[in-house]
Amino acid sequence: MKGTHDLREGPITSTLMRLTLPVIATNFISTTYGLVDMFWIGKLGSNPVAAIGTAIFFVNLAIALFTMVSIGTGIKVAHSIGAKKEGQARVYTQNGILMSLVMGTLFIIIILATHQYLINFFELGSIEIEQMASRYLIISIIGTFFSLLNSLFSIVLTSMGNSRKPFQVQTVGFLVNLFLDPLFIFGVGHFNGFGVSGAALASLIANVIVTCLFLVNTRNSPLYSKPFTFKYENMKEVLRMGIPITIQRVSFTVISIIIAKILVQWGPSAIAVQRVGIQIESISYMTIGGLQGAVAAFIGQNFGAHNQDRIKKGYMKGLFITSIFGMLVTILFMLFPRPIFALFLADEESLNLGVDYLRIIGASQLFMCVELMTVGAFNGIGKTYIPPIFSIILTTLRIPMAIVLSNYYGLNGVWISTALSSVLKGVILVIWFIRTLDKMNQRKAGT
Repeated sequence: MKGTHDLREGPITSTLMRLTLPVIATNFISTTYGLVDMFWIGKLGSNPVAAIGTAIFFVNLAIALFTMVSIGTGIKVAHSIGAKKEGQARVYTQNGILMSLVMGTLFIIIILATHQYLINFFELGSIEIEQMASRYLIISIIGTFFSLLNSLFSIVLTSMGNSRKPFQVQTVGFLVNLFLDPLFIFGVGHFNGFGVSGAALASLIANVIVTCLFLVNTRNSPLYSKPFTFKYENMKEVLRMGIPITIQRVSFTVISIIIAKILVQWGPSAIAVQRVGIQIESISYMTIGGLQGAVAAFIGQNFGAHNQDRIKKGYMKGLFITSIFGMLVTILFMLFPRPIFALFLADEESLNLGVDYLRIIGASQLFMCVELMTVGAFNGIGKTYIPPIFSIILTTLRIPMAIVLSNYYGLNGVWISTALSSVLKGVILVIWFIRTLDKMNQRKAGT
């Protein structure tokens, strides 16, 4: 099929890296949207950062819900291409686009109707912060509509083995956001800017441009050709693949909201530090997320072609690459926490809290990275229900651990609970996946 790259043959390491590097770059660019926002908003003080930190939970919740479409579609497209069923891949892609449009519209309607209640849930104790958060949420959820479509385009193209095109398109969006952010936040000349709302508006415009570029660049792809076909049975398969991951990500977001509620007792600075810390950590999260997507596509195509040996070799090479990266991030976070955090927040109280955050979270980066990569491997073989089981249980443990540990270590106890759960998830998932591969090979040998 035109635009498709075969991942079932050739050297494994070079094939993985060829697929991975553009995905990593694409994810890094997506991450920098938030980093750029935090860089400029941080210059306005901790309160605006806390406002974004509050509102972004509900944007993340919408994105988490959308994974039931995007992840499942990507897996089934990869399996179809691996099995040389191009017509089936086309139906999965078209169904995914139609469902994305429906879900994106529903998200906007729900947030517009409930945004005030959602922000008030946190009881921030500041009308100014609540108003900033509410305005940011309204604009951001509209931008999320286009962001969801962009995510689907990227995942489908990567499943086809074409990870370069999403990188090129997302780079344009990043440059637009980079230019518009300071302009819309602070203004220029007689134009005063919009403050926190300006950051959301810049991202909205960038996402609209990216969607338009994806539409232009894929208009001749056979996967998007008209007429669009909706098949209920195919969509059920996509949802069956995607729902376990969606439950996991929604649970993670809800747990994060509860943790944020616990953090309120330490004031807006604690919320700001968590928000900035998550953005900094997302550099490693999104980088390995790129490898996760590449591993899922690589294993997915080979699973569809029943190449068991190539699946195991690909996973082990991915695990090696991930481990090296995770250790480097750990060293970086633990040795240079202050200069890293100083890029986003300047007041001494927030800086001190941020240093503790990065050092504690840094200790878990290796395990977090191997967990994410292994999730991609499970997705590739279609066993999307396994990672969520462990993730939901161990992530939920963060709440009682945070309450107990904060009695002894204060705010640091909350960060420790997060790090401990990441270590456990990383260790358990790697062991479980290797056992799963061994069982698959035993079944193949017995046939």
